[in-house]
Amino acid sequence: MSGKIKFFFIDCSYAAECCNKSQYEEASLLEKAKLMMHLAICKTCRKISAKNSKLTHLVKQSKIEICPEENKQQWREEIKKEFAEDRSQT
Repeated sequence: MSGKIKFFFIDCSYAAECCNKSQYEEASLLEKAKLMMHLAICKTCRKISAKNSKLTHLVKQSKIEICPEENKQQWREEIKKEFAEDRSQT
């Protein structure tokens, strides 16, 4: 195998890393090309990539909203207060 062709062949662990980067739009053009070459020959990674793509699409489609940090802090304080009250009553 020539050096140029060998350059595009990657192992499954690097393919998984490229797949994750690609789905979060962080992969370079070269990483995407290497991933495509790997997926063309590796059935297992192709299946995993398809499942990851489906999961990413479903999460985006769900329109999940992140709870603001202020709300989280308020809940933490309320829980601590309830714990303190429960402990003082026993």
